[in-house]
Amino acid sequence: MQARLDRIDALISSGYTLERKWGYYPDLKKSSGESVNIFGGLFSLSGPAGFSWIAFFFPWAVCAQIKEWSFFYFVAVFSFFSTALSIWLGTNTNVASFLTCFFYASMYPYLRYLAAMGNVKEYSKAASIVIGMLLWILAIVPSLILAFISAAYF
Repeated sequence: MQARLDRIDALISSGYTLERKWGYYPDLKKSSGESVNIFGGLFSLSGPAGFSWIAFFFPWAVCAQIKEWSFFYFVAVFSFFSTALSIWLGTNTNVASFLTCFFYASMYPYLRYLAAMGNVKEYSKAASIVIGMLLWILAIVPSLILAFISAAYF
């Protein structure tokens, strides 16, 4: 992770800027003001700072560690709409959770950098696992309720 943070620091030192857009999205801009694609090209998994596999497999833990609460809001809204879409279309939309993991794994190095620059006091690894798991479960409760109601009445 430190290598990714060093890459971001080098970009910032060379005139790039990094700020939050819409309250959660890390917007990396060139000195000309043009936004940079932090997700990389198609199937490349490598934006300027790289891809975090830890954040891909455990996004709830790493986002809790840096107190990135937007992840849990995103999961709550996205899983609810994904479940509603699944019910409405009568198909499975499991790809939604994969996309959420990919989205945050690509953004995590930038979010971690912003947290470090903002002097956010991180939770310990053990605390972030417990807190992240609890918040993730709470975030998916509305979609679980919708799925159970749908299964029982439709």
